[in-house]
Amino acid sequence: MLGNSYSEHFRKLREMNIRDDDVIICAYPKAGTHWIWEVIQMLRGQTTEYHKHIKEQHMLEATNIDSFDAEPSPRVLNSHLWPKQLPKQIFEKKTKIIYLTRNPKDTAVSMFFHFNASSDLNYHGNLSDFVDLYVNKQLPYGLWYEYVLEWEKFFKTTENPFYQFSYEDMQQNPVDHVKGLAKFLETDVSDELCEAIVDACSFNKLKKANDEVKDDFIKPFMKEGRSLYRKGKVGDWKNWLTVADSELIDQMTAKRMEDSQIKLKYTI
Repeated sequence: MLGNSYSEHFRKLREMNIRDDDVIICAYPKAGTHWIWEVIQMLRGQTTEYHKHIKEQHMLEATNIDSFDAEPSPRVLNSHLWPKQLPKQIFEKKTKIIYLTRNPKDTAVSMFFHFNASSDLNYHGNLSDFVDLYVNKQLPYGLWYEYVLEWEKFFKTTENPFYQFSYEDMQQNPVDHVKGLAKFLETDVSDELCEAIVDACSFNKLKKANDEVKDDFIKPFMKEGRSLYRKGKVGDWKNWLTVADSELIDQMTAKRMEDSQIKLKYTI
């Protein structure tokens, strides 16, 4: 992970070299980036073998920029950054963008448990305290609403090819979306391989792979016995948010998303 030289890192990030066959996955934290990153790696490699790396090792804001030059093509980059923060060449070269959203309630709950599991973030508040931070812009990457609205605005004018979908869509129709992603990437794969990739990238199998196959890149930053993978369910927010917390998010959603065309799914 990075040290304290963030300003230098982001300067280099903006100027980094992007290859013609790069693809980048973008999403707000806890939207399912680990899942989709593994799917894309398998599609491009035409395999169901897990990549040795964890997606943070290919994450623009989490890895030394110089290390990306050593990665073989085709690279599957990923980021939680806003469009304006990404490398300039992504737009100059019209890099393919895969963009994922997740409903704000499940995102909030998932982020809360991630913050609690991280030894690096050192969060000690309860869930209601966290929801207050979540709706009041006191978290890394900013306010969820501003983030998704900025990306919605970006997609209205960009010349970059993009594949846009939601965590809930992927949970509901995984084979269809794996096939759609293969077509978007212009990767010639069989229906049987797409189905096998869906199975290999199921939550329990990915969690097992994270524990048994992946590098220890992120594990030193997690508390003992904790995992990046918790449940992966749609609608788990119902088990955790109080009525007041849920209503607070509803109020903010109604206010912030009034003019948005984004369709949110809280259950499937």
